[in-house]
Amino acid sequence: MPHTIVLAHGIFGFGSLSNVPLNYFNGVAAHLRRQGHLVIAPQVNPIGSVRQRGGQLAEAILEQLPDSRNIHVIAHSMGGLDTRYALTNIPGFAERIATLVTIGTSHRGSPVADAVAARTGPLFDHIPAFLARCLEQNAGALHDLTTPVGIHFDETTPDVQGVRYINVAGDASRGGHELYLFQLAAIIGRLNNGEVNDGVVTRSSALREGNEHLEDWPVDHAGEVGWSFASPLPYEIEIPLVPPPPHFALYDGIVSLLRS
Repeated sequence: MPHTIVLAHGIFGFGSLSNVPLNYFNGVAAHLRRQGHLVIAPQVNPIGSVRQRGGQLAEAILEQLPDSRNIHVIAHSMGGLDTRYALTNIPGFAERIATLVTIGTSHRGSPVADAVAARTGPLFDHIPAFLARCLEQNAGALHDLTTPVGIHFDETTPDVQGVRYINVAGDASRGGHELYLFQLAAIIGRLNNGEVNDGVVTRSSALREGNEHLEDWPVDHAGEVGWSFASPLPYEIEIPLVPPPPHFALYDGIVSLLRS
């Protein structure tokens, strides 16, 4: 049965770009459209605060899907926080949303954001330079992803009655060296008593008490949206790929759980 699906991107991300066959969720939008689903991928400020991005996301959804109800949001990383903010704080938004699926979302902060904000500690020296620079240059987003702020957000942003919440965590240790953040994930695990993580977000932050939890995905934070050294090219094309990229099956699993 066709569904109405919103793909909500994370920090530094982007939605559907005009005249560019590329999407943050690598090929997922086109893949789901081929199955008959109505899919949009709104653009919000890639480096904005949760409050700003959440407002922009709600506005885009209400504008692009003015007559739709039973909307299912599949959100990656910071996109999950944006959607939670919108559900709790934007009038008229929550009653349109049936499901929020968060993938690799730092509901209670990220050790990587903590290390970059502190600019010190055993993890900081191992964070890729490009990632540290990007986070350092965007204080608003970085602030909202730190653990103290994340815990406060989580505890003051309750779930909305009538919306189904589903969480997914990534486990980079079950992937391989083709993952961008494989080594960083191993270091985070060593520093956190072996806790499962995707190289950016720990399992305990990605999975919220009281929500539905899916089996951990065997990928890192980038692999959760289909990017790895094994998939250097974008999959945002309108013809079926044979064989399909592995991450398509993960999203098919989510869609199979959605209710009309």
